[in-house]
Amino acid sequence: MNNVPLSDIFHITERFRRSVHLERDFYTENALDGYVVTVKARETLTRLISAQENSATSKAWSLTGPYGSGKSAFALFAAKLLGNADTPTTKHALELLEHSDTTLYERFLSINGNREKTSVGFCPVLISGERASITRALLKGLEHGLKTFSITSRHSLHKEIQALLKTEENGNPPSATEITALFESATLAIKKKGGHGLLLVIDELGKFLEHAAQHPAQGDVFVLQTLAEFATRSEQTPLFLITILHQAFEQYANKTAKSQREEWAKVQGRFEDIAFVEPAEQVLRLIGSAIKRTAKGKERNLAPPPELDGFDLKPPQLARDKFSELLRNCLPLHPTVALVIGSIFRRFAQNERSLFAFLSSSEPYGLQDFLSNRHYDGDALPMLSIADLYDYLNTTIGNRLSASREGDKWVEIEMAINRLTDPSPTTVKLIKTIGLLSIVGEVSTNLKASERILRYALDDRTEGSTKEFETALATLEKRSIVTYRRYNDVYALWGGSDIDIEAMRHQAEGHLDPNESLMAYLSKLSPPRPLIARRHLFEKGTLRYFTVRYTDLENFDTALAEPLGDSDGLVLYALPAGEHEVNQFVEKASRKDTADRKEALIAIPSTTRFLRDAVTELACLQWVWENTLELEGDPVARRELSARWIEAERDVSDQLTTIFAGDSDAPCRWFHKGQHVTINSQRARNEHLSKICDEVYHETPFIRNELINRRKISGAVTTARKKLIQAMLEKGDQENLGITGYPAEMSIYRSLLWNTGIHREVSGVWGFHPPKPDDKSRTAHTWNAIEAFLEGCEGARQPVVQLYENLMAPPLGVRSGPLPILLCTAMLHYKTEIALYENGSFI
Repeated sequence: MNNVPLSDIFHITERFRRSVHLERDFYTENALDGYVVTVKARETLTRLISAQENSATSKAWSLTGPYGSGKSAFALFAAKLLGNADTPTTKHALELLEHSDTTLYERFLSINGNREKTSVGFCPVLISGERASITRALLKGLEHGLKTFSITSRHSLHKEIQALLKTEENGNPPSATEITALFESATLAIKKKGGHGLLLVIDELGKFLEHAAQHPAQGDVFVLQTLAEFATRSEQTPLFLITILHQAFEQYANKTAKSQREEWAKVQGRFEDIAFVEPAEQVLRLIGSAIKRTAKGKERNLAPPPELDGFDLKPPQLARDKFSELLRNCLPLHPTVALVIGSIFRRFAQNERSLFAFLSSSEPYGLQDFLSNRHYDGDALPMLSIADLYDYLNTTIGNRLSASREGDKWVEIEMAINRLTDPSPTTVKLIKTIGLLSIVGEVSTNLKASERILRYALDDRTEGSTKEFETALATLEKRSIVTYRRYNDVYALWGGSDIDIEAMRHQAEGHLDPNESLMAYLSKLSPPRPLIARRHLFEKGTLRYFTVRYTDLENFDTALAEPLGDSDGLVLYALPAGEHEVNQFVEKASRKDTADRKEALIAIPSTTRFLRDAVTELACLQWVWENTLELEGDPVARRELSARWIEAERDVSDQLTTIFAGDSDAPCRWFHKGQHVTINSQRARNEHLSKICDEVYHETPFIRNELINRRKISGAVTTARKKLIQAMLEKGDQENLGITGYPAEMSIYRSLLWNTGIHREVSGVWGFHPPKPDDKSRTAHTWNAIEAFLEGCEGARQPVVQLYENLMAPPLGVRSGPLPILLCTAMLHYKTEIALYENGSFI
């Protein structure tokens, strides 16, 4: 009794032994056995309930997510929940909803009436994808759904369906309009039966899309658009349309013409996309729901899993006691396995589908194999470790892992094991654990291969295990199979290198120029990117960006006075060396000459100590890269240095974000026009940039045409601009300047000349005139500036480039793209009064 196999204590619930088939499972009595109403399921269900509460909201949804993430299982649950309240499975669905979210349950009941009384609910039309015509599948699915809803074959709808199916068989598929009209008629028939609506679910829609991409004549994807449009406008007896995909519509047509991909993207635009990916803690809930204690297991008082105190592995949204409970429910998986297994299967397999295959199948090294071959002696509970998980992955999908993007890292684990002669079991486990954590731990969770985590992951709570661990780790370090990376406190497999990166990094510290400033290092190692005034762009149509510069106290005036070039403003990041310099920076930012720079925004942090440490690390690594010739022939060392470089760059970037984007506990002070302004977040900073642009360029015209409203236009747009100017010169007396169709020059004409009224019909004659008084594009300021320049030319000739400079400067800030066109309009309006000279000669 004291020594029993774990299979007598734990078992996997039946539901997790198979994947969901929507059409088949809907008609089974145990359709929802073991189903867990997840966080994402509740979020998605909220949208369906909102659509019932407000008929104006979208009723067409696209569930998009990777394989095995529970999309089909949710669709089955939703179909049952919305179904006939008299059926046991719908009652079960209601109980699951009430148990998981009482508020959502009550909200659902308030919309759907008292579900305890008879209610036929929604008519389900459930379609599973296949590589065939989607129109035929829709017809067959509707026919079957109506029959299950007791709309018999004598109804006229069935005759219409049969007629359309026959025409489809004869090679004349029905149009999207005919299919949609049929579904509209079906909702009316459902209403007469007392139904609440029609639920259309198309699972594995990607298979239909693949068929449509290969057979355009047979696959009318446009029917999805017309159905989605009908769903959105349906009210009293609504159509709910749910499609299930693994990627965006147009991705299934990636080998077709660009125009077709764009059309498919428009179709998907009719759907409200829902990214169906569960949060990390949901994986723990799913595992806990899958693993259950047997009757014998419940009789035993199993020891809880070892505590994770001090590791900072708890998701922030979970309370500590709830987190501990979730980990207990995942036994006999070791807590470290429970924390990484979801991210492993998300990256290298098929999400929850592969996870439940691991839990329920009889594959070697899977959980079932573990339960059958391990025994509980009444003392320490054997737990499936990360090393065991590696054995499962290597056995079942090893070839796929070797061919993946991280394939060399998987191969490296086996190579490390093979380098040992007569290794101990603990040594092999340690290699597998370090290797697996290095692949997924730091990326997907807070787990990393530190000594504490490794000791925790390998602890089997048996006598002597601590000493075995220490001996194994020391052996691997001595044999140069693993290396300790002090910069981030992790152990990593070492493929063999003659270069000690850590020693070289310490050597680099002595070679750094002590006189080199933080500003110089940052400008070289992490040059700042320009910042865009986004709100100003959306409202005015002109893209304006701010140059970002670092400055120390010595270079403040120079950095402030340096020409802006093509940029519209300046953001100055001050880098004080200490508190005394902070006060001096504040004095400089408050001076009158600084206040006159309306286009400048200055940030002064209270400290840069941690930023200096991060930049020093990056500078040391750069020195190692540039001064270690042996790196050229040592790919292992190059890879380690590259990993450290990326880590250091990320640290510098994070420090800059913390300091200058409002995420720091120590506030950063911002100054504009000599005054302190409140900016406590990245969003607030961006909004202030737009305010600066609104103030500095308050007379800028609103030109909503991204082709022409640029400093530098493309070759194709340059050609279009030439054609437009030629049309202005030759056909100014014609509507649309004689341009037909919709070439690029027509788009430019409409936004610059037609919308502004500059080219318009006056007294029956088309010509060029000053902008209309009610011109919302505010082009009058620009026109007036051109007229003022021309008036100034009456006394002496002026170069056109001077006009352009005037128009591009504040307060107008016109981009160079539209300038030749705007000048041409004024010349044509005053054509009898203007003379042009080239190189001093009248032309």
